Amino acid sequence: MRPIRVAVALVVLAGVASCGGDDDGPRAPDVARAVSTSFCSPLTYGGQGSPRFLVPLVGPLQGPFSDHGIQNAQAIKLVLQQRGWRAGDYGVGVQVCDESSADEAIDVAKCKRDAKAFARNPSIVAVVGPSSSSCAATMLPVVNDAAGGPLALAGIGSTYVGLTRAGPGVQEDDPERLYPTGRRSYFRTVAADDAQAAAAVLVAQRGGARRTFALDDGTTYGQGAARAFQASARLAGLTPVGTARWDGEARGYGPVAARIRQSGADVVYIAGLATSNGPRLIRDLRAGLGDRVQLMAPDGFNQPTAIVEGAGELAENFMVSLSAAPVRALPPPGRRWAAEFRKRWGAAPCCYAVHAAQVMNLVLDAIASSDGHRADVLRNLQRASVRGGLVGDFHFDRYGDSTLTTVATYRIRGGKLRYEQTLEVPRELLTRR
Repeated sequence: MRPIRVAVALVVLAGVASCGGDDDGPRAPDVARAVSTSFCSPLTYGGQGSPRFLVPLVGPLQGPFSDHGIQNAQAIKLVLQQRGWRAGDYGVGVQVCDESSADEAIDVAKCKRDAKAFARNPSIVAVVGPSSSSCAATMLPVVNDAAGGPLALAGIGSTYVGLTRAGPGVQEDDPERLYPTGRRSYFRTVAADDAQAAAAVLVAQRGGARRTFALDDGTTYGQGAARAFQASARLAGLTPVGTARWDGEARGYGPVAARIRQSGADVVYIAGLATSNGPRLIRDLRAGLGDRVQLMAPDGFNQPTAIVEGAGELAENFMVSLSAAPVRALPPPGRRWAAEFRKRWGAAPCCYAVHAAQVMNLVLDAIASSDGHRADVLRNLQRASVRGGLVGDFHFDRYGDSTLTTVATYRIRGGKLRYEQTLEVPRELLTRR
């Protein structure tokens, strides 16, 4: 496998040593201390001796998105194995921590407890994950205000625009309230929801749409994605003709379909989670609107099996976007790494698993170039520049967003979700501020 080249530029300010000082917070102990919580697996380490640092992975290990969480865990363990469980001179172990529960796809109470445990454990100098935006928004204020300075959070699939920027659909006071210290400490390699919304607008426009309608499920994620879609539609010259909220507890959505039909919309963006009775919503919309109206959704509807089971043939042609390309659309380093993943785990990496590997590589490089303080790891992540990466070449802007704006689109055909294309979203269609 060709090595991935990650350049970390270390800036030495006049009169200040780059190795950090007392104001960088407590240095990690000589041997990593595991997080003591029932939400996390035991500490795993396959290297020589004992690990100096611990990097937790936060993801869904129960419920409808558990397959994503399992693959993300497999991805970072493969990266650690490939690198000998080391970040430069430091041994690094991992614990996998759950952000879900048997009853909730996203358990924000659990996310908060995990964040508190991470913040007070000096063995932890960075966190990989979580996958959901709600969990990230819950964890961020806690780890940002950790004793000794902010703890870096490197998200995997958390795409809510308000984690980093203001814009349509972003809740009041976001993102400022997420960073009580005033210092940014969140990073993501995936394109945010406004890029997914813009990609959907482009697909709709190319399909002949002129009038747009947006639905949301009342979640922060859904509201933000719906408003970003309508804002991007205006920028692209389309005409937004309505918005509405669907009730995830409703028995049917005939009235919603009737309202959309009366608006004259020729595309409907379903912004929210498939777990909010999404399959029934798709079935009723298609039954009430016919084939002439395009139906599409962001990655919260990346649940093709449940959608096909619930909507049957009426799910045909339904489009879903994802800020992650399939293996065949990855650059050569990503395809080679995916082959190693398949060889090790017996299945191709899906969804955000390759991004999980890319994030883990970034974190290990940031630790390797650090002096053992959280503040130094954070600085290294802020200045990281990736060339020949698994998902391409990129760096982070001053807000923590990746410079990548690629979005993949998939469509249900023949009862299966099939890859369609990867779009480079024009920045003029992004609604972030």
